[in-house]
Amino acid sequence: MKRLIFLAPSLGQAETVVEGLRALDIDDNWMHIVAKDHHMLEQAHLHEATDLETTEMATDLDWGMVAGGTLGMLAGLSAIGLGPLGLVLGGGTVLAGSLLGIGLGGWLGKMIGEQTPRAELEKYSHAIEQGQLLMMIDIPELKLPAVFRLIREHCPQALIESATLTHDRQIAA
Repeated sequence: MKRLIFLAPSLGQAETVVEGLRALDIDDNWMHIVAKDHHMLEQAHLHEATDLETTEMATDLDWGMVAGGTLGMLAGLSAIGLGPLGLVLGGGTVLAGSLLGIGLGGWLGKMIGEQTPRAELEKYSHAIEQGQLLMMIDIPELKLPAVFRLIREHCPQALIESATLTHDRQIAA
């Protein structure tokens, strides 16, 4: 699966590209559009990008869970050394500390990630503020040639970036 990222200069061009993608049997859930005016996207029936596509929420959630689980496990291990009660509760204390740490770390990571814009999209912020629409389209590799032709036909000036998706996450640009 590939993610194509490009700017559509106007709403009309974005709508035309989306109609062409729908004709190629590409589901709306694979199209993520970022615009300055959210209401405009709703009126045009275009799929707006969610926080998962525009923020570091997923990455920070993962890192928060790892860090929280590690700290929780260490806290559980240190509780074992507190005397006879610690030895009796040993494994349960480590497990409970780890699970509590995973939950709290994940929650904290999600809260931080929701406020952190995705680094790859920062370079488009100026164009979005000027009224252009950022389009992120997830495409099966077999349909890439047809999609490239479609984009070139309707947005000839667009610089198209390509990224490989694994498990619905971008791993390389």
